[in-house]
Amino acid sequence: MRKLIETAAMVVAMLIAQTALAQDKPISWNSLTPAEQQTLTPMQDKWQTLSPERQAKLRENAKRWSQMDPQQQERIRQNRERWQSLTPQQREQLKAKQAKFRDMTPEQRQRMKQAFTRFSELPPEQRAELRERFSEMTPEQRQEMRKRFREMTPEQRQELLRKRKQRVD
Repeated sequence: MRKLIETAAMVVAMLIAQTALAQDKPISWNSLTPAEQQTLTPMQDKWQTLSPERQAKLRENAKRWSQMDPQQQERIRQNRERWQSLTPQQREQLKAKQAKFRDMTPEQRQRMKQAFTRFSELPPEQRAELRERFSEMTPEQRQEMRKRFREMTPEQRQELLRKRKQRVD
């Protein structure tokens, strides 16, 4: 029995090692499935120059892409187009904001998501007004406003938003 377990463990170790070594080998374009090739067509000319790790990652992404529904694919296409339309400076700013978001505690991230949801549910005119008012503030005024808003209870926030809405109407 012990010999059988040792043999099985050795076979598993060999399979793991073989899989790890296989990832170091380039993936030929012709070994991709037709669906993977279709998804990765923009990369075809560069495919052989990519590292095996990059090829494997792209192949994984192509597999995930094929499993998405059309709405998910469209959302990703739109996000990619938006990203490509950004200037390098805007991309760096966005990366910094994403890193800052990742560094938040789960509670902070949840509050941020809730605030975004509340903001996105406002009527377009009210969102535009808030953006304009915020852009006209000094950095100190913005910080003070954020601090006051964070210290409010949800009920106080709702009351403030209700009053602002009445002013707009």
